[in-house]
Amino acid sequence: MPIDYFKAERRWLAIIPVAIIVISVIVWFATRDTLPKTIRVATAHEGGLYHEFGEALQRSLQEKTGHEVVIIQTEGSVENARLLREGKVDLAIIQGGSGNMRELSVIAPLYSEVVHVVTRRGSPIQAIDDLASRRVVYGDKGSGMRTSAERILEHYGISKKIINPADIYFKDLLEEETIDAAIVTTGFMNRDLRDMLASGRFALLPIEGAEAIATKDPHFQLTKIPRGLYREGSPVPPVNTPTVATTALLVVREGESDHLIGKVMEAIYDEGLGLEFPALISKNEAITNSPVALNPVSSAFFNPPDHINRIAQIMETLAAFKELSVAFAAGLYLFWTRRKRFKETQLAEMIQMQKDRLDVFLEKTLEVERAQMDTVDVDELEEFLDRVTEIKLEALTQFTHEELRSDQAFSIFLLQCANLISKIQMKILHCSPRG
Repeated sequence: MPIDYFKAERRWLAIIPVAIIVISVIVWFATRDTLPKTIRVATAHEGGLYHEFGEALQRSLQEKTGHEVVIIQTEGSVENARLLREGKVDLAIIQGGSGNMRELSVIAPLYSEVVHVVTRRGSPIQAIDDLASRRVVYGDKGSGMRTSAERILEHYGISKKIINPADIYFKDLLEEETIDAAIVTTGFMNRDLRDMLASGRFALLPIEGAEAIATKDPHFQLTKIPRGLYREGSPVPPVNTPTVATTALLVVREGESDHLIGKVMEAIYDEGLGLEFPALISKNEAITNSPVALNPVSSAFFNPPDHINRIAQIMETLAAFKELSVAFAAGLYLFWTRRKRFKETQLAEMIQMQKDRLDVFLEKTLEVERAQMDTVDVDELEEFLDRVTEIKLEALTQFTHEELRSDQAFSIFLLQCANLISKIQMKILHCSPRG
Protein backbone atom coordinates (compact mmCIF):
# COMPACT_ATOMS: atom_id res chain seq x y z
CA MET A 1 0.00 0.00 0.00
CA PRO A 2 1.56 3.37 -0.99
CA ILE A 3 2.65 5.59 1.90
CA ASP A 4 1.08 8.69 0.22
CA TYR A 5 -2.32 7.08 0.78
CA PHE A 6 -2.00 7.54 4.54
CA LYS A 7 -0.87 11.14 4.17
CA ALA A 8 -3.91 11.81 1.98
CA GLU A 9 -6.17 10.19 4.57
CA ARG A 10 -4.75 12.44 7.29
CA ARG A 11 -5.28 15.48 5.10
CA TRP A 12 -8.91 14.55 4.48
CA LEU A 13 -9.47 13.99 8.18
CA ALA A 14 -8.15 17.49 8.88
CA ILE A 15 -10.37 18.95 6.14
CA ILE A 16 -13.62 17.47 7.56
CA PRO A 17 -14.17 20.13 10.32
CA VAL A 18 -13.38 22.93 7.86
CA ALA A 19 -15.81 21.44 5.34
CA ILE A 20 -18.53 21.27 7.99
CA ILE A 21 -18.04 24.96 8.79
CA VAL A 22 -18.07 25.93 5.11
CA ILE A 23 -21.23 23.91 4.44
CA SER A 24 -22.92 25.48 7.50
CA VAL A 25 -22.09 28.97 6.23
CA ILE A 26 -23.44 28.12 2.76
CA VAL A 27 -26.67 26.71 4.24
CA TRP A 28 -27.07 29.79 6.45
CA PHE A 29 -26.48 32.10 3.49
CA ALA A 30 -29.02 30.24 1.35
CA THR A 31 -31.71 30.10 4.05
CA ARG A 32 -31.16 33.37 5.91
CA ASP A 33 -34.12 35.68 6.49
CA THR A 34 -33.92 38.27 3.70
CA LEU A 35 -36.14 41.08 2.48
CA PRO A 36 -37.78 40.99 -0.95
CA LYS A 37 -35.89 42.96 -3.57
CA THR A 38 -39.09 44.92 -4.20
CA ILE A 39 -41.69 45.24 -1.42
CA ARG A 40 -45.23 45.46 -2.83
CA VAL A 41 -48.05 47.09 -0.84
CA ALA A 42 -51.70 46.70 -1.88
CA THR A 43 -53.82 49.75 -0.98
CA ALA A 44 -56.92 50.96 -2.92
CA HIS A 45 -57.86 53.78 -5.29
CA GLU A 46 -55.79 56.94 -5.35
CA GLY A 47 -57.36 59.63 -3.18
CA GLY A 48 -58.51 57.18 -0.53
CA LEU A 49 -56.99 56.88 2.91
CA TYR A 50 -55.58 53.40 2.19
CA HIS A 51 -53.60 54.83 -0.69
CA GLU A 52 -52.53 57.87 1.33
CA PHE A 53 -51.30 55.71 4.19
CA GLY A 54 -49.61 53.38 1.70
CA GLU A 55 -47.63 56.29 0.25
CA ALA A 56 -46.48 57.37 3.71
CA LEU A 57 -45.47 53.78 4.50
CA GLN A 58 -43.71 53.57 1.15
CA ARG A 59 -41.48 56.55 1.97
CA SER A 60 -40.72 55.38 5.49
CA LEU A 61 -40.08 51.74 4.54
CA GLN A 62 -37.80 52.66 1.64
CA GLU A 63 -35.74 54.83 3.95
CA LYS A 64 -35.66 52.10 6.60
CA THR A 65 -34.68 49.20 4.34
CA GLY A 66 -33.06 50.72 1.27
CA HIS A 67 -35.33 48.48 -0.84
CA GLU A 68 -37.78 49.63 -3.47
CA VAL A 69 -41.38 49.81 -2.21
CA VAL A 70 -44.19 49.77 -4.80
CA ILE A 71 -47.83 50.77 -4.25
CA ILE A 72 -50.40 48.50 -5.95
CA GLN A 73 -53.77 50.21 -6.49
CA THR A 74 -56.74 47.84 -6.12
CA GLU A 75 -60.50 47.78 -5.67
CA GLY A 76 -60.03 47.40 -1.92
CA SER A 77 -59.92 44.88 0.90
CA VAL A 78 -61.31 41.77 -0.79
CA GLU A 79 -58.94 42.09 -3.74
CA ASN A 80 -56.05 42.89 -1.40
CA ALA A 81 -56.63 39.66 0.53
CA ARG A 82 -56.70 37.69 -2.71
CA LEU A 83 -53.46 39.28 -3.94
CA LEU A 84 -51.78 38.42 -0.64
CA ARG A 85 -52.85 34.79 -0.79
CA GLU A 86 -51.60 34.54 -4.38
CA GLY A 87 -48.23 35.99 -3.38
CA LYS A 88 -48.60 38.97 -5.74
CA VAL A 89 -48.09 41.49 -2.93
CA ASP A 90 -46.16 41.42 0.35
CA LEU A 91 -48.30 43.79 2.46
CA ALA A 92 -51.93 44.84 2.22
CA ILE A 93 -54.36 47.15 4.00
CA ILE A 94 -57.65 45.39 4.77
CA GLN A 95 -60.77 46.54 6.53
CA GLY A 96 -61.56 44.45 9.61
CA GLY A 97 -64.48 42.11 8.97
CA SER A 98 -64.32 42.55 5.20
CA GLY A 99 -63.70 38.89 4.52
CA ASN A 100 -62.11 35.60 5.46
CA MET A 101 -58.66 35.95 7.06
CA ARG A 102 -57.60 32.42 6.08
CA GLU A 103 -53.83 32.20 5.40
CA LEU A 104 -53.42 35.84 6.46
CA SER A 105 -51.85 37.39 9.54
CA VAL A 106 -52.49 40.86 10.99
CA ILE A 107 -49.35 42.75 11.94
CA ALA A 108 -50.85 46.12 12.93
CA PRO A 109 -54.23 47.80 13.54
CA LEU A 110 -53.82 51.15 11.79
CA TYR A 111 -56.80 53.42 12.49
CA SER A 112 -60.56 53.37 13.01
CA GLU A 113 -62.71 53.31 9.89
CA VAL A 114 -65.97 55.05 10.69
CA VAL A 115 -69.25 54.48 8.86
CA HIS A 116 -70.52 57.80 7.43
CA VAL A 117 -74.04 57.93 5.99
CA VAL A 118 -73.94 60.98 3.71
CA THR A 119 -77.06 62.66 2.29
CA ARG A 120 -77.72 65.93 0.52
CA ARG A 121 -78.57 68.89 2.72
CA GLY A 122 -82.33 69.44 2.59
CA SER A 123 -82.95 65.90 1.33
CA PRO A 124 -86.12 64.12 2.52
CA ILE A 125 -83.84 61.30 3.65
CA GLN A 126 -83.77 61.77 7.42
CA ALA A 127 -83.04 58.19 8.64
CA ILE A 128 -81.42 54.99 7.45
CA ASP A 129 -84.82 53.49 6.61
CA ASP A 130 -85.38 56.28 4.08
CA LEU A 131 -82.56 54.92 1.91
CA ALA A 132 -84.86 52.23 0.51
CA SER A 133 -85.41 52.63 -3.24
CA ARG A 134 -82.78 55.39 -3.37
CA ARG A 135 -79.60 55.58 -5.44
CA VAL A 136 -76.91 55.01 -2.84
CA VAL A 137 -73.17 54.70 -3.42
CA TYR A 138 -71.52 52.28 -1.01
CA GLY A 139 -68.29 51.09 -2.55
CA ASP A 140 -66.96 48.95 -5.36
CA LYS A 141 -67.21 45.21 -5.40
CA GLY A 142 -64.13 43.84 -3.67
CA SER A 143 -63.93 46.74 -1.24
CA GLY A 144 -64.30 46.66 2.53
CA MET A 145 -66.48 49.78 2.21
CA ARG A 146 -69.16 47.82 0.36
CA THR A 147 -68.94 44.92 2.83
CA SER A 148 -69.51 47.14 5.87
CA ALA A 149 -72.31 49.08 4.13
CA GLU A 150 -74.14 45.88 3.22
CA ARG A 151 -73.97 44.73 6.83
CA ILE A 152 -75.46 48.04 8.01
CA LEU A 153 -78.26 47.88 5.43
CA GLU A 154 -78.90 44.23 6.24
CA HIS A 155 -79.40 45.19 9.88
CA TYR A 156 -82.16 47.57 8.77
CA GLY A 157 -83.60 45.01 6.37
CA ILE A 158 -83.28 47.22 3.27
CA SER A 159 -80.14 45.82 1.61
CA LYS A 160 -82.10 44.52 -1.39
CA LYS A 161 -84.07 47.74 -1.80
CA ILE A 162 -81.06 49.93 -2.50
CA ILE A 163 -80.37 51.02 -6.07
CA ASN A 164 -76.61 51.03 -6.33
CA PRO A 165 -75.04 52.78 -9.34
CA ALA A 166 -71.99 50.81 -10.54
CA ASP A 167 -68.49 52.30 -10.84
CA ILE A 168 -69.38 55.47 -8.98
CA TYR A 169 -67.03 56.92 -6.37
CA PHE A 170 -68.69 58.57 -3.38
CA LYS A 171 -67.11 61.95 -4.19
CA ASP A 172 -69.07 61.93 -7.47
CA LEU A 173 -72.05 63.11 -5.42
CA LEU A 174 -70.57 66.60 -5.99
CA GLU A 175 -71.28 66.24 -9.72
CA GLU A 176 -73.96 63.56 -10.02
CA GLU A 177 -77.15 65.16 -8.70
CA THR A 178 -79.09 61.95 -9.36
CA ILE A 179 -77.26 60.15 -6.58
CA ASP A 180 -79.17 60.45 -3.31
CA ALA A 181 -76.71 59.28 -0.69
CA ALA A 182 -73.49 57.41 0.08
CA ILE A 183 -72.36 55.06 2.81
CA VAL A 184 -68.65 55.69 3.28
CA THR A 185 -66.53 53.66 5.66
CA THR A 186 -63.19 55.38 6.08
CA GLY A 187 -60.95 57.14 8.55
CA PHE A 188 -61.60 60.71 9.69
CA MET A 189 -58.55 61.85 7.71
CA ASN A 190 -59.89 60.86 4.29
CA ARG A 191 -59.26 63.97 2.16
CA ASP A 192 -62.01 63.26 -0.38
CA LEU A 193 -64.62 62.88 2.36
CA ARG A 194 -63.42 65.99 4.18
CA ASP A 195 -63.49 68.08 1.01
CA MET A 196 -66.95 66.80 0.17
CA LEU A 197 -68.47 67.52 3.60
CA ALA A 198 -66.65 70.86 3.91
CA SER A 199 -68.60 72.07 0.84
CA GLY A 200 -71.68 72.52 3.05
CA ARG A 201 -73.87 70.66 0.56
CA PHE A 202 -74.14 67.45 2.55
CA ALA A 203 -75.25 66.17 5.92
CA LEU A 204 -74.48 63.09 8.02
CA LEU A 205 -77.24 60.77 9.20
CA PRO A 206 -76.99 59.19 12.66
CA ILE A 207 -77.06 55.41 12.89
CA GLU A 208 -79.61 55.08 15.66
CA GLY A 209 -79.12 51.31 15.85
CA ALA A 210 -75.35 51.64 16.26
CA GLU A 211 -75.26 50.01 19.69
CA ALA A 212 -77.25 47.00 18.48
CA ILE A 213 -75.03 46.63 15.40
CA ALA A 214 -71.85 46.78 17.50
CA THR A 215 -73.30 44.25 19.95
CA LYS A 216 -74.02 41.56 17.39
CA ASP A 217 -71.09 42.21 15.03
CA PRO A 218 -67.65 41.75 16.66
CA HIS A 219 -65.93 43.75 13.93
CA PHE A 220 -67.89 46.93 14.70
CA GLN A 221 -67.38 49.21 17.69
CA LEU A 222 -69.73 51.91 18.91
CA THR A 223 -68.42 55.42 18.24
CA LYS A 224 -69.46 58.99 17.48
CA ILE A 225 -68.55 61.55 14.87
CA PRO A 226 -67.74 64.71 16.87
CA ARG A 227 -69.76 67.87 16.25
CA GLY A 228 -68.17 70.11 13.62
CA LEU A 229 -65.45 67.58 12.72
CA TYR A 230 -65.74 68.30 9.00
CA ARG A 231 -67.06 71.85 8.97
CA GLU A 232 -67.58 74.73 11.39
CA GLY A 233 -69.84 77.76 10.92
CA SER A 234 -72.75 75.65 9.85
CA PRO A 235 -71.24 72.60 11.53
CA VAL A 236 -71.05 69.15 9.96
CA PRO A 237 -72.23 67.25 11.79
CA PRO A 238 -74.31 69.68 13.89
CA VAL A 239 -74.17 67.37 16.93
CA ASN A 240 -72.20 64.36 18.07
CA THR A 241 -73.50 61.69 15.70
CA PRO A 242 -73.74 58.00 16.73
CA THR A 243 -72.31 55.47 14.32
CA VAL A 244 -70.13 52.37 14.24
CA ALA A 245 -66.52 51.84 13.23
CA THR A 246 -64.27 49.01 12.19
CA THR A 247 -60.47 48.96 11.95
CA ALA A 248 -58.05 49.23 9.04
CA LEU A 249 -55.51 46.42 9.37
CA LEU A 250 -52.06 45.94 7.89
CA VAL A 251 -51.83 42.31 6.86
CA VAL A 252 -49.26 39.80 5.54
CA ARG A 253 -49.38 36.16 4.51
CA GLU A 254 -48.97 33.55 7.22
CA GLY A 255 -45.32 32.55 7.42
CA GLU A 256 -44.06 35.88 6.08
CA SER A 257 -40.46 36.81 6.85
CA ASP A 258 -39.94 37.91 10.46
CA HIS A 259 -37.29 40.29 9.15
CA LEU A 260 -39.77 42.03 6.83
CA ILE A 261 -42.41 42.30 9.56
CA GLY A 262 -39.87 43.77 11.97
CA LYS A 263 -38.77 46.39 9.43
CA VAL A 264 -42.38 47.34 8.68
CA MET A 265 -43.13 47.79 12.38
CA GLU A 266 -40.08 50.02 12.78
CA ALA A 267 -41.04 52.01 9.68
CA ILE A 268 -44.50 52.72 11.14
CA TYR A 269 -43.80 53.32 14.81
CA ASP A 270 -40.14 54.34 15.05
CA GLU A 271 -40.09 56.77 12.12
CA GLY A 272 -42.78 59.24 13.21
CA LEU A 273 -45.57 58.04 10.92
CA GLY A 274 -48.02 59.01 13.65
CA LEU A 275 -47.21 62.68 12.98
CA GLU A 276 -48.53 62.28 9.43
CA PHE A 277 -51.52 60.24 10.63
CA PRO A 278 -52.77 61.55 13.99
CA ALA A 279 -55.51 58.93 13.93
CA LEU A 280 -52.92 56.12 13.82
CA ILE A 281 -53.48 53.75 16.70
CA SER A 282 -50.52 54.19 19.03
CA LYS A 283 -47.96 51.49 19.73
CA ASN A 284 -49.15 51.23 23.34
CA GLU A 285 -52.80 50.71 22.32
CA ALA A 286 -52.30 48.45 19.31
CA ILE A 287 -52.86 45.08 20.99
CA THR A 288 -56.05 46.15 22.80
CA ASN A 289 -57.44 47.82 19.65
CA SER A 290 -56.84 44.93 17.26
CA PRO A 291 -60.05 42.98 16.53
CA VAL A 292 -58.04 39.81 15.87
CA ALA A 293 -54.89 38.21 17.27
CA LEU A 294 -51.69 39.76 16.00
CA ASN A 295 -48.74 38.11 14.34
CA PRO A 296 -46.23 36.90 17.01
CA VAL A 297 -43.47 39.18 15.67
CA SER A 298 -45.60 42.32 15.82
CA SER A 299 -47.13 41.25 19.12
CA ALA A 300 -43.64 41.06 20.60
CA PHE A 301 -42.88 44.48 19.10
CA PHE A 302 -45.95 46.02 20.76
CA ASN A 303 -45.38 44.21 24.04
CA PRO A 304 -41.61 44.31 24.82
CA PRO A 305 -41.91 42.12 27.96
CA ASP A 306 -42.71 39.27 25.59
CA HIS A 307 -39.09 39.54 24.42
CA ILE A 308 -38.08 37.91 27.71
CA ASN A 309 -39.83 34.75 26.63
CA ARG A 310 -38.21 34.96 23.22
CA ILE A 311 -34.80 35.45 24.79
CA ALA A 312 -35.47 32.44 27.02
CA GLN A 313 -36.39 30.42 23.95
CA ILE A 314 -33.24 31.58 22.20
CA MET A 315 -31.15 30.62 25.23
CA GLU A 316 -32.78 27.19 25.30
CA THR A 317 -32.05 26.82 21.60
CA LEU A 318 -28.43 27.83 22.15
CA ALA A 319 -28.12 25.37 25.04
CA ALA A 320 -29.54 22.60 22.86
CA PHE A 321 -27.19 23.59 20.06
CA LYS A 322 -24.28 23.53 22.52
CA GLU A 323 -25.18 20.00 23.62
CA LEU A 324 -25.51 18.96 20.00
CA SER A 325 -22.14 20.53 19.19
CA VAL A 326 -20.47 18.73 22.12
CA ALA A 327 -22.02 15.44 21.07
CA PHE A 328 -20.92 16.03 17.48
CA ALA A 329 -17.39 16.93 18.58
CA ALA A 330 -17.22 13.84 20.80
CA GLY A 331 -18.45 11.69 17.94
CA LEU A 332 -15.92 13.26 15.59
CA TYR A 333 -13.10 12.68 18.12
CA LEU A 334 -14.17 9.08 18.64
CA PHE A 335 -14.28 8.57 14.89
CA TRP A 336 -10.83 10.16 14.54
CA THR A 337 -9.22 8.05 17.31
CA ARG A 338 -10.69 4.83 15.97
CA ARG A 339 -9.63 5.69 12.47
CA LYS A 340 -6.18 6.59 13.77
CA ARG A 341 -5.86 3.22 15.51
CA PHE A 342 -7.05 1.47 12.37
CA LYS A 343 -4.49 3.31 10.26
CA GLU A 344 -1.74 2.59 12.79
CA THR A 345 -2.63 -1.08 12.66
CA GLN A 346 -2.61 -1.01 8.88
CA LEU A 347 0.72 0.82 8.93
CA ALA A 348 2.25 -1.69 11.32
CA GLU A 349 1.06 -4.55 9.12
CA MET A 350 2.48 -2.85 6.04
CA ILE A 351 5.85 -2.24 7.73
CA GLN A 352 5.93 -5.86 8.81
CA MET A 353 5.23 -6.94 5.24
CA GLN A 354 8.10 -4.74 4.05
CA LYS A 355 10.37 -6.19 6.73
CA ASP A 356 9.52 -9.63 5.43
CA ARG A 357 10.41 -8.47 1.95
CA LEU A 358 13.62 -6.94 3.32
CA ASP A 359 14.57 -10.38 4.55
CA VAL A 360 14.26 -11.55 0.93
CA PHE A 361 16.69 -8.84 -0.22
CA LEU A 362 19.04 -9.68 2.63
CA GLU A 363 18.94 -13.34 1.61
CA LYS A 364 19.84 -12.31 -1.97
CA THR A 365 22.95 -10.50 -0.71
CA LEU A 366 23.94 -13.57 1.28
CA GLU A 367 23.58 -15.70 -1.85
CA VAL A 368 25.90 -13.32 -3.70
CA GLU A 369 28.37 -13.38 -0.83
CA ARG A 370 28.46 -17.18 -0.79
CA ALA A 371 28.84 -17.35 -4.56
CA GLN A 372 31.75 -14.87 -4.73
CA MET A 373 33.76 -16.73 -2.09
CA ASP A 374 34.89 -19.42 -4.57
CA THR A 375 35.42 -17.05 -7.48
CA VAL A 376 38.67 -15.38 -8.52
CA ASP A 377 37.56 -14.45 -12.00
CA VAL A 378 37.48 -10.68 -12.28
CA ASP A 379 34.60 -10.67 -14.77
CA GLU A 380 32.43 -12.82 -12.49
CA LEU A 381 33.36 -10.68 -9.50
CA GLU A 382 32.30 -7.56 -11.37
CA GLU A 383 28.96 -9.23 -12.19
CA PHE A 384 28.54 -9.99 -8.47
CA LEU A 385 29.37 -6.37 -7.68
CA ASP A 386 26.74 -5.17 -10.14
CA ARG A 387 24.23 -7.64 -8.69
CA VAL A 388 24.74 -6.35 -5.12
CA THR A 389 24.40 -2.77 -6.30
CA GLU A 390 21.11 -3.60 -8.08
CA ILE A 391 19.77 -5.32 -4.96
CA LYS A 392 20.64 -2.28 -2.86
CA LEU A 393 19.06 0.21 -5.30
CA GLU A 394 15.91 -1.89 -5.64
CA ALA A 395 15.53 -2.02 -1.87
CA LEU A 396 16.06 1.73 -1.50
CA THR A 397 13.39 2.31 -4.16
CA GLN A 398 10.77 0.08 -2.59
CA PHE A 399 11.37 0.76 1.09
CA THR A 400 10.62 4.45 1.37
CA HIS A 401 8.80 4.61 4.71
CA GLU A 402 10.79 6.51 7.34
CA GLU A 403 9.98 4.07 10.13
CA LEU A 404 11.31 1.17 8.08
CA ARG A 405 14.47 3.02 7.07
CA SER A 406 15.20 3.77 10.71
CA ASP A 407 14.66 0.11 11.66
CA GLN A 408 17.70 -1.93 12.72
CA ALA A 409 16.99 -4.61 10.10
CA PHE A 410 17.25 -2.05 7.30
CA SER A 411 20.52 -0.73 8.75
CA ILE A 412 21.87 -4.28 8.88
CA PHE A 413 20.86 -4.76 5.23
CA LEU A 414 22.65 -1.58 4.16
CA LEU A 415 25.72 -2.52 6.18
CA GLN A 416 25.70 -5.98 4.64
CA CYS A 417 25.52 -4.47 1.16
CA ALA A 418 28.32 -2.00 1.92
CA ASN A 419 30.59 -4.69 3.37
CA LEU A 420 29.90 -7.04 0.48
CA ILE A 421 30.56 -4.34 -2.11
CA SER A 422 33.80 -3.41 -0.36
CA LYS A 423 34.84 -7.06 -0.12
CA ILE A 424 34.19 -7.73 -3.81
CA GLN A 425 35.97 -4.54 -4.82
CA MET A 426 39.02 -5.54 -2.78
CA LYS A 427 38.93 -9.01 -4.26
CA ILE A 428 38.75 -7.57 -7.81
CA LEU A 429 41.79 -5.43 -7.09
CA HIS A 430 43.66 -8.43 -5.68
CA CYS A 431 42.76 -10.75 -8.56
CA SER A 432 43.33 -8.22 -11.33
CA PRO A 433 46.59 -8.76 -13.28
CA ARG A 434 47.27 -5.09 -12.87
CA GLY A 435 46.70 -5.42 -9.15
